[in-house]
Amino acid sequence: MLTARVSFGPYTLDPKAGELRRDGVSVPLQDLPFRLLSALLERPGELVTRSELTERLWGSDTYVDSTAGL
Repeated sequence: MLTARVSFGPYTLDPKAGELRRDGVSVPLQDLPFRLLSALLERPGELVTRSELTERLWGSDTYVDSTAGL
């Protein structure tokens, strides 16, 4: 889980504040896309499988058609 700010291009993701900024301006982002982006930024340059993302975002007790949902 991300705990520190991460910058990529003109963007900065602040997991503590739950905020994405572009060139210092807040970018509205709902919870699920924010958590997805955070999960991907935790492992830059690595493959993150659909099943890993499904588990992370929805847990193992929830069925999600991740083919359509991701």
